[in-house]
Amino acid sequence: MVDGLSCILHKTIDTIDINTDHFLSSNVLSVVLKGELKLETYYEDSRYFVTNNQMVFIPKGRYLISDIIPKNGEFEAVFYFFETELLNQFLSSIDQQKVLEDVFTLKLEYTDQIRVFTESILNIYTEMANKGVTKIKLLELLYLIYNSKQQQIFLQILHSLNSTRKRNLENLMIENFDKPLSIEDYACLTGRSISSFNRDFQRRFNTTPKKWLIKKRLEKAEKLLLTSNLPIQQISLEVGYENTSHFVNIFGKLYGISPKQFLIKNRLIKEI
Repeated sequence: MVDGLSCILHKTIDTIDINTDHFLSSNVLSVVLKGELKLETYYEDSRYFVTNNQMVFIPKGRYLISDIIPKNGEFEAVFYFFETELLNQFLSSIDQQKVLEDVFTLKLEYTDQIRVFTESILNIYTEMANKGVTKIKLLELLYLIYNSKQQQIFLQILHSLNSTRKRNLENLMIENFDKPLSIEDYACLTGRSISSFNRDFQRRFNTTPKKWLIKKRLEKAEKLLLTSNLPIQQISLEVGYENTSHFVNIFGKLYGISPKQFLIKNRLIKEI
């Protein structure tokens, strides 16, 4: 059920899927029905382990590593994705009482009411559902959580979404330059607007983000070409380029030859 960046996704899988990277462009509430889900954010050292009949709310702009572990051969989950505008619409309609400063958590209880709601989604709606239904059902879910005993935890999560704390730009870029992310994604990860990200980046690295990323990624590609037996397509993915042709083109512009020619040339030099 999809309407822009707001959607409801039902996922089933029967094999283990570990160390999968994700960049979230929408806030997501993950409900695990069967099996186990492990989530680790790339910063703040946040780790969440969610088993069957549990759920976790992950804010957008996070880069995650996930492990999906089926139990008795099955993993099943429902992912509710919320656009920021939809959450703001919800917040403007409720009485936002003072949020208590308790220990912060992104985990929420999978109550009987939410279970019934999820079962109705799976039983009634399909991917052919009208777009207008999606946001209505997502708003209904928000009200269900709000009108439960975990109201304070939920409000604390929603209020935290508007915090734009800046993160260490240098550390984040060095640790994640080889991820398939855009300049806009990196800006979001560091808690900056595009303009402030470009300005801070220029001040720290004395070059533009685009030039720096190309240099770092191709340096890693060169090392992999010289020290591994990985195919060109896999090396392209390892350095953050999902499009192999784009990787080959950029490599050729910097080195004057293609990755394959570079590999052959260096093999010949070793043999001599």
